[in-house]
Order: sequence, then structure tokens, then C-alpha cells
Amino acid sequence: MSSDMIKMTLEELLRAPAELKNKLPKALGEIGTYGIGKVLDQNPDFLCRLLTQLRKADAARVFAHVSEATHRLSDLLWQGIASRAGQSQSMESLLMKAERDIQVNIEASDSPFQCHFMVKKGKITGGSGLLHFKDEDFRFMGPTETLMGLLIGDLPLGFSNLQLQTAGHSGWMSRVGPIMREIAKLLKGN
Repeated sequence: MSSDMIKMTLEELLRAPAELKNKLPKALGEIGTYGIGKVLDQNPDFLCRLLTQLRKADAARVFAHVSEATHRLSDLLWQGIASRAGQSQSMESLLMKAERDIQVNIEASDSPFQCHFMVKKGKITGGSGLLHFKDEDFRFMGPTETLMGLLIGDLPLGFSNLQLQTAGHSGWMSRVGPIMREIAKLLKGN
């Protein structure tokens, strides 16, 4: 697939939020084939724009309609974050300073959107699905739209949004919060 073809795929995907449920599975497959790292090298804010469009389209409804795309999106999201993290000095510094491994689950209450991320040895990885609850250090839960806002940095961390729920020792927020802020910066292409 050429860069011109992937550009057309991205433009088509981001054009009309109402049509996302019909376009998402095929487009995510093409993006996966082309390589999310290459997509983000050419369009650093693509994932943020996609999550924003999903919010406009009612992500929970889209994911309920095309649940198989939810897992593919989660995998591409975390592959993209991992590839961009290596290019961000502030993220690399933050990950290297982590005094221990961190494992976080993110779970929507109104759709099949579930993913996780791990910080280990100065690297961040993640994917679709949840880690076993015994292995998680922290969990974010809430409506899909709220979780999308969390990922792209539109949702302040803390007690300002009662739709966002957390599980885990409150001390973990001092470790997870800065990572979430850096993830939002990466997704925005910064």
C-alpha cells in the first residue's frame, strides 16, 4: 500500500463521524498492513483525531456495532503509543524514572472497549483486552466517551468527572497520572 493510498484511507475515515461504523473495520485493517508507526510518522495526530471522531459518532454505539474493530483499534492504539514513546524525550524520561513496573487496565462500562498498558524497564506496551485483575495495579472504568477523553487529555485527572471511576490504591495515581498526561501529548502529535 502506498503513502497516497493510506492518506486517502485516513481522510475518508476521518471525514464523517456518522459513517465510522461502516468504515472502521476495513480502514483499521489497511492501517495495520501499512504500519501504524509509518502512519504516525506522516500524521502524528492521527490517533487523537480518530478518537475525537469516535466520540462525535458515539463510540459506544460504533463499538457495539463493530466489536471486532474495537480490539484492532486497541492494539493499533498501543502499538502507536509505544512507537511514539521512543521518540519523546519527556515520555522516555518519565518511563525510565518509574521505580517499578506498572500495569493498568482501561475498561468501558457501555461498550466492548477494553485495553491495558504496562510500563516495564523504561518501555510502555499495551493492547486489547484486560490484564488479570490480580496483575493490575490500577484500573480506569467508565463510559467509552469518558475513557476516550481521558486518553486524549480532554478529561482532567482527579475528582472532577464522576463518570470516571478508578480502582487501585490512590498512591498509584501519582505514578499513573503523569503517564496518562504524556500519552495524551503523544496522541496529539506533540
